[in-house]
Amino acid sequence: MSYKNSSSFMQAKANFFHDALGKIAAAAERRRVRHTLHALDDYLLKDMGISRSDIERISRPCPPI
Repeated sequence: MSYKNSSSFMQAKANFFHDALGKIAAAAERRRVRHTLHALDDYLLKDMGISRSDIERISRPCPPI
């Protein structure tokens, strides 16, 4: 990919890192949700309407539309 000047290169580099950090933050949030739900006992999960087998599905990212 050729860049017309160093400014457009730096902008592309900044966008790449911004996107990467967003993906890392989203993955960390999904991990936190999984860990928190696994820490709850079955009675609390049942009160929320969640079973243990639902935890992985809940913490998965939504597919893009």
